[in-house]
Amino acid sequence: MKESLSPSTNPPDNELPFGASPSGATAGSDPDVVVIKGPPRPAGYVPPSSSLHQEENDMNPTNPTALNVKRSVDRQRKEQRAVTSILSGVGLALLLIIGGCTALAGFGGFVLWKQIQRQSVTVDQMEQRINKELASLQARNAELTSGLESAGAQLAKQLSMLEQAKSQLNQQAKDVGTVRRRLSILERDSSDRRR
Repeated sequence: MKESLSPSTNPPDNELPFGASPSGATAGSDPDVVVIKGPPRPAGYVPPSSSLHQEENDMNPTNPTALNVKRSVDRQRKEQRAVTSILSGVGLALLLIIGGCTALAGFGGFVLWKQIQRQSVTVDQMEQRINKELASLQARNAELTSGLESAGAQLAKQLSMLEQAKSQLNQQAKDVGTVRRRLSILERDSSDRRR
């Protein structure tokens, strides 16, 4: 509730209307001094003597302006708390996102490391298998080479035997030819004798 002072209230003691003399003025007072009344005071004017009373009213919680200031301060405090909570929530969310990304990256790195180790083990196993297969193929190649060499030796032996058989056959063919000639000669001789 605002206290309003109407301009129709009695003027203070130190103000006098124009041309009026103070009531307690003596006959020996200065006649040249004239007090001029100023313009009327506005509504809500508080004289300086009552400023202490006004400050007490401002501190009074029933005063609307004090309530408005208190509400404004409370509202600003709540807004600051809300902004702080929002910012802390956003910061926490960012930290959680960064932590989650870090955890996922670490897990992915662990999985890749495991796969690389498995592949290295697989590569080692493949190298061992390839080395075993290569050793067996080299042994088989050595066997085949020795078998081929023995087969070549046998073939050379058989070729030499074939050459010997050929020469013997040629010799026998020559012998058969000489025997036939002799036979034919003998047959002629015997037929000549019969005649």
